[in-house]
Amino acid sequence: MSYTVEITIAEPASTDEEVETRMYQLPDPYETVASASEAAAVHIASLNLKPAAVIYSVFDREGFTVASSVEELAEAG
Repeated sequence: MSYTVEITIAEPASTDEEVETRMYQLPDPYETVASASEAAAVHIASLNLKPAAVIYSVFDREGFTVASSVEELAEAG
C-alpha cells in the first residue's frame, strides 16, 4: 500500500494577528507507515522550527489518516 505525508506548519503570529497555517504534501509516496513517519520526522527536523509549530499526518491511498504527530504528542504529554 502507498502512503502520503502531509505537513502542517502553524506560523507564530504577532499579538494582533491570527495564526497563519501552511499545509503541503511531501512529494514521495512511502511503502509503510513507519517509513512515512520517519520521512516526516526528518523533514520536520530540517525546517529548524519549534516542533510544536509543525505536525504531520500520514494518509493511506484512500485518504484515511493512519498516523499523526498529534497522536505522539498526546501520548507523550
